Amino acid sequence: MVKKMGKSKSKLGCVASLFQCFGSKKHAAADGDGDGMRNGAQHQAIRNKVGVTSDNKSGAKRVSIREDALRPCSPHSDMLSTGSAASGRSSVYFDTSEGGGDDWHSLDGDNFDESFVTLQIDGQYFFNAKDDSTITKEAFEGIQMYPPLPTTEPAPLPRSPISVTNMQSLLHTYQHSRDDIETQKHNDEADIAAGKAGIALEHQAQRLMALDKSNSLDYMGESTNLLLKELTTSNVREKGFPGELTETELEAVKLFQSELKSRDPIYNQIVSALSAAEKEAYALCRFLRARKFDVAKVFELLDEAKEHYAVARENDFYPDLEKALGFSRPIFLSQYPAVFSGSAKNGCPVMYLKIGEIQPEGIKCIISLDKVDRFFWNDITYAFIGILKEGRRLNPQFVRTENITVYDLKGVSRSQVSSDTFEMIKVGNQVMSSFPETLHCLLIINAPSWFGFVWSVVKKLIDPRTASKIEVFTSAKTGSKRMEELIDNKQIPSCYGGTGPSLAEAASGSGTGSSGARSKMVVLNQLLSVTKKNAEKSYTFELEDEKEVTLTVYTRRKTGATAALFQTDTETLVTEIDIVGDKDDVPYSRTIGAIKGPGSFTVKLKAKSEPGVFLVLGTTLTSG
Repeated sequence: MVKKMGKSKSKLGCVASLFQCFGSKKHAAADGDGDGMRNGAQHQAIRNKVGVTSDNKSGAKRVSIREDALRPCSPHSDMLSTGSAASGRSSVYFDTSEGGGDDWHSLDGDNFDESFVTLQIDGQYFFNAKDDSTITKEAFEGIQMYPPLPTTEPAPLPRSPISVTNMQSLLHTYQHSRDDIETQKHNDEADIAAGKAGIALEHQAQRLMALDKSNSLDYMGESTNLLLKELTTSNVREKGFPGELTETELEAVKLFQSELKSRDPIYNQIVSALSAAEKEAYALCRFLRARKFDVAKVFELLDEAKEHYAVARENDFYPDLEKALGFSRPIFLSQYPAVFSGSAKNGCPVMYLKIGEIQPEGIKCIISLDKVDRFFWNDITYAFIGILKEGRRLNPQFVRTENITVYDLKGVSRSQVSSDTFEMIKVGNQVMSSFPETLHCLLIINAPSWFGFVWSVVKKLIDPRTASKIEVFTSAKTGSKRMEELIDNKQIPSCYGGTGPSLAEAASGSGTGSSGARSKMVVLNQLLSVTKKNAEKSYTFELEDEKEVTLTVYTRRKTGATAALFQTDTETLVTEIDIVGDKDDVPYSRTIGAIKGPGSFTVKLKAKSEPGVFLVLGTTLTSG
């Protein structure tokens, strides 16, 4: 057990200045319970300005905007600029049922962009945004056609085995008899429920893709609350999966399979990359769902992925990660803590990424960014496949190739929102372009008040379908509640209130490789930055048990430093080494030595000439 001593630098760094730069913008509560306009006079004034009228035949409400009624720079003046200069179109989405959230309509427009305003009028919710030429209406419609619905139990096993040797087994009509009235009614209700879920997820994507840095975090939370209310529907038929296809979709599967056999073999290799844990029918449908069963567009997706895939394939996707990176998996995870731990109630593996503990400078100390993709290729090709196979062994009903991801933003600082961080995200996205439709849903928990600023950049790296799977939670309580809905308590890590192993324990035992990465755990993790003014830095820590810890320094500064290790209480020098590299700006490591507790120790670094950043890690062997 290790206990840090002395002063530690706050990770909240520049949050105060961010609050000044990005002021919070309050919106009407999307659930009808919040800070919406409750005063009757205010309601009527806005109704007059916006021009709400009813259609007696359909019950729908129409909206028109009187431009002369809205003052420039007023909270609602953004509604004046909803049209695109190029297209002249605008979008207004609103709920026509009092709090029901079932029927949504689009008026005079197609797309959403980054300016986003909400109004609450007598329980109705109005959304408007400028057109974004980079996001097509088609991208959003694909969500409604194939809704990526979060589930709390595995999909029921089909009546007959799914197999591409019997293509009829992929059809909904084959797996669900239409002979009796009750079954027909059940199927019809499932189709309606799927339609409602698809609309809810489509609107979540539209709301999140429209957000920019000026939007408040509160509104992002309200958006998720509204989504969860709209998803409270049962008996949903999930579309686009084997056993649920239409005749038209089945023909697309046959065409896709045929084209894969006749084209460049690399296409088939990408589609079958997870074949060790995924049946062919599920792989074919997974790629087709990503592009609405449009075979030509699926091949466009494959064209984008094949260059990076080919390079990774030549290296067998880096099976020995320690050899590929130059260090073990736990070392990488100490700087980029993305860890699989446990399974959800529906069988999906759960991956946790503690963004508040990402250390961009630490990553640069251990690896060049052009080699980072090796971790991601190894992770999905070996670790993810192994977890899927184990999940299927424990639960035969779990047949899909998906995972649930939790992004924890607790403690995130402005320094972590750097070009290096986004470069890491881009590298990960490049790898994942070979594995579409493997994200079941993404929970973002403990989001800081300025997360809207970060999201305005991140959203440019994802597509609307991915955005529809994202749920943002602004408090630990609501985030934990949602986790418990999707994941059983015994599968939730102990650091999140569950009874499962901690993420540190999971990190020390995750992944594969021939170099013993399973038995190593990082117990010390400290960045030390030396400058011209402060050429010496120290780090004091305490070992509370008798485990042996090996201390290693990582850096990319060739001129390096002198590292000395002292026993703090007696100021006894334990060891001293020179940290010098062969090439400048190329990461390397030097081992200080091994120490054994209990006791208090101090590492002192003294730069030889130029300033630089040094990462001090302590590792110990575990029984696992």
